[in-house]
Amino acid sequence: MKKQLLFLACLFMLSTMSAQVSIGPRHIGTSKNFPKGRLDKFKGTETIFVLSDIIDSATYEKILSDSWNVTPYKLMNRKDFKILDYNNGKYSFANLEGHHVEKRMKSGAIVDYLYIYIKFFMLDTESLTKDLSKLKKSSKKYKKRLRKAISSNKENLARVDLFPKDNFLPTALSSKSSVIMDTIYSKDVFYNYKSGFLKNYFQKVNNQLKDGEEYWMYENDFLPELKKLAKKTLYIPNYHLIKFNPWKMKSTKDKDGFDKVFESYEHKFEFQDENEIDRRILAGEEFYYLRFVRVNSQKFVHIINSKTGEIVYRNYVAGMLSSYNLKSRHIKDINSKIKKALKK
Repeated sequence: MKKQLLFLACLFMLSTMSAQVSIGPRHIGTSKNFPKGRLDKFKGTETIFVLSDIIDSATYEKILSDSWNVTPYKLMNRKDFKILDYNNGKYSFANLEGHHVEKRMKSGAIVDYLYIYIKFFMLDTESLTKDLSKLKKSSKKYKKRLRKAISSNKENLARVDLFPKDNFLPTALSSKSSVIMDTIYSKDVFYNYKSGFLKNYFQKVNNQLKDGEEYWMYENDFLPELKKLAKKTLYIPNYHLIKFNPWKMKSTKDKDGFDKVFESYEHKFEFQDENEIDRRILAGEEFYYLRFVRVNSQKFVHIINSKTGEIVYRNYVAGMLSSYNLKSRHIKDINSKIKKALKK
């Protein structure tokens, strides 16, 4: 129980440190514009995607061919990828990153930090080369210092935070970073790591970078397109039915409870299996679906155009420990924004 409570405290502390989709040179703190020349440099690279093994390469190729045209791209397996082989300024990267950090507080308590996301970045090759020249391979701390050199010379482009399945959290919090990395590359441990979802995430990142526009996720807004939901069905992936209890560190499927949450929705909605939503997105169908992601104690409620990947509605909620799941007030906010869209 002590470990669980410390974990919950950690989630609250991290509530200002992550975002579902962030496009820009920084992903925490405050929004910032890309440094001059960074996007031009990026558009002259080839992007290497190093992604999870849970989706086959043929499906990844389809996802990327349908969503990514801002740069040429190449798909690589993690075991074949060595980033220092590409330290020449000709490449950008998209890979999974995850690590678990324990920090001892002044009180003596141990607080856990868990970071997992898909990161888009480049390398500052000149600075990295200088840092590498100072390292001694004979040193016992060589590997640690090498990781630090690479990390400190990454030039951020975008980031997609992943929503860990609740049964993965205890494993992640009791494991070393290397174990977390092996797991996220080989196991199905995220609610929002599905082929269709990835296509829409990549479309959004691609289009923003192509247009040279940052996208700051700690905002609440909607597009005029949202008015279409007054007549169209809103599809809800079945994982939304899973209710998480932060005190017991357990989750249960609660359709009756979610029906009550959604009974205030004033338009048509339908639950649908994630695999069917995947199939429809990859087939190029156009519909609207709800994408709820919890990042620690924060909630991101999005409505997505499945064909374009555009986020037509977004509601960022800085949550407290007692509010980890969707609530009726979030659904009422969607109603309110649809009404406003209809008036425009």
